[in-house]
Amino acid sequence: MGTRGYFAYRYKGKRFLGLAAFPSTYGQHFADTIPRDPSAFKDWVVDTINKLENAKTSNEEVVQPLLSEDNSPERDHLLGYELCEDVDWTFVGAEIEYTYVIDLDNRVFTVNGMTHLKLDNMPPSEPGLKAYFEDETMVEIPAQHLTTTVNLWPALKFDTAERQRKYGALHPIVTPAQEWDIRSWDELSFPQRVTIDLTHCLLDETAGEMAFAYVPRVRKNIGIFCWNILCTATTSVPIGCDLFTRQFDQILSTPSPRGRSRFRPTNMVHRTSEGPFKQLERNIEGDYCWVRGCLITFCLRLGDPAYVAHEVEQMVQKMHRDGHTECVGIILSSQQEVVAVAIDGGLWADCQVRHTPVLNISPCPDRPGEASEGLLLLVHLLSPISTVPQLPWRTPQPPSSIVRSPPKIPLELFQHIIRYTNTRDYVSLCRVSRSIRSLCLANPRFGDYMLLYKIPGYQTMYAAQNAHHDTPTVLGLYWDCSLIRRLVFSPIAGWNAKEYELVDPGDSEDEDHQSDGDQSDNKGGYE
Repeated sequence: MGTRGYFAYRYKGKRFLGLAAFPSTYGQHFADTIPRDPSAFKDWVVDTINKLENAKTSNEEVVQPLLSEDNSPERDHLLGYELCEDVDWTFVGAEIEYTYVIDLDNRVFTVNGMTHLKLDNMPPSEPGLKAYFEDETMVEIPAQHLTTTVNLWPALKFDTAERQRKYGALHPIVTPAQEWDIRSWDELSFPQRVTIDLTHCLLDETAGEMAFAYVPRVRKNIGIFCWNILCTATTSVPIGCDLFTRQFDQILSTPSPRGRSRFRPTNMVHRTSEGPFKQLERNIEGDYCWVRGCLITFCLRLGDPAYVAHEVEQMVQKMHRDGHTECVGIILSSQQEVVAVAIDGGLWADCQVRHTPVLNISPCPDRPGEASEGLLLLVHLLSPISTVPQLPWRTPQPPSSIVRSPPKIPLELFQHIIRYTNTRDYVSLCRVSRSIRSLCLANPRFGDYMLLYKIPGYQTMYAAQNAHHDTPTVLGLYWDCSLIRRLVFSPIAGWNAKEYELVDPGDSEDEDHQSDGDQSDNKGGYE
């Protein structure tokens, strides 16, 4: 069986596809059609575009003949091409070993979907593609011939002018993140810092694939990717719950109006990649869910202003149709972007709409460990409602007229009870009263462990206390992609932990284990 491969031209978002194979033969032949002389290159681009606009196209696979001396690009154009908008085939795998695309939109020559050579600065024919992609000891491609600046996103599937008109009719005010009263890194609580550490860890482990979300087989996973970010960025939610039982299925998502309850809003997670328009009907589960008083939705990307206008307008529509006159929403994208939306003052024409610019939630390379402005905002909005102030432009709520008598049981006793409570009972305690809930949320949980303080020098390692015994321990939390869903045997991922022994600081050479959280008097090491 021969080696299978494809070559194509890309122009105006469409791919003119043919069949090809090895870099040393058809790949090199295809690359050699690109002139290296600048003046000849410009003429070649114009000529190639003209030929593509007049080429014979079909929806069937077009097999080009084996190379021969009389084979030429002109003959390829005469034979015609399969017209293809899908990009899955550009990545090698299964029966496909090599792919080549002359991308006239981005002015690149792409090999195997990953390597982008500059069309106007192609490497010479010697040593050729064989040395770069086929030889046992491959040669590194000189940097001057490479680029990463490409736009491979699919064309917008909505009327941008119409969507912009509806967005403009909202008269939105774009407000920077600072005006949403977010806290600085130094002002964050211990649970909020844990949330940020875990979100950074999750992004490090999983965000790489999402750079290729323009590929359909990757795009279908953006809903679960965004859901994992949402869960991780929601402060003080118990981590590591047994998702295979249904006892914690409503920690984040509320029950379905139709009587069903799920841990995840399944429709929302799996519909994100299906189309540009969301379900906006009143009280219908679909493309939105509620978490900590915020209306949440996911999307492919927010890097294009047309997408921002489209998503903001839909979210405001959803808020109004559900009857909200004062509401906050979060739009989270697969490209580590977030936009917060707020409405105030009434419904429809009486409403004032505000939203942030597009903010990035990825880790800050210039401030290791600290959070980007986008992640600070996300964690702020998803923190327990009782722990964050009201939005600064809103009228302060009058103090409650309810007279609360002091608790008859000392708070220290409640703290002791919470520390030795398993996760099932912990979730129930959170619903008893506001004061008990605030005590429960003061320390993050991983399963039946309470996290006490961070071990310095490690991203996600914490001193912890198990609910069932007094022996202190250290938990190293990590994102585990090897978990297997019971019964259906499909791979899933989730938070897991490795346990280490917490040793006495007198036995450790490093005694500087001060907490950066609420338990600052705790010290210790691990082994």
